[in-house]
Amino acid sequence: MSDKRKRQLHIRTLLTQQVVSSQEQLVTLLAELGIDVTQATLSRDLRDMGVERRRVEDGVRYVLDPKARYLKMLRQVVGMEIQGVRHNGSLIVVRTLAGRAEGVAGFLDGRGHPNVLGTVAGDDTVLVVPADISHCDELVADILELAASDKEL
Repeated sequence: MSDKRKRQLHIRTLLTQQVVSSQEQLVTLLAELGIDVTQATLSRDLRDMGVERRRVEDGVRYVLDPKARYLKMLRQVVGMEIQGVRHNGSLIVVRTLAGRAEGVAGFLDGRGHPNVLGTVAGDDTVLVVPADISHCDELVADILELAASDKEL
């Protein structure tokens, strides 16, 4: 098991077993388990895990969003389906596994990314229309990051 997965498993356990109200407290609890982590890494872990800081009756607390695990797995599956991404400065073409373009397009549309105006799917190709062509490179990088997310499995 990777250090990241092990750390996230400990974070999940700590958040379900006790009230944690700050990242500093979580860093301390992890250190007691022999896990040294920076605040920046912890912030990324919490975001990746779908952990939210919520106001409850007696203050604030970090809680796990039950949908986050499903969405993370879906993101990884979609990442595995993407075979390549190219653009011409105004439109983006995403190549997928055969028969998977509709699922990838649905995922891209469903994310509500502000730079995606919309998608059109064929069998193994998704046409992504950026909301503003000045953000085309940024959007391509985001889709390529999605495609790389399957490496985390």
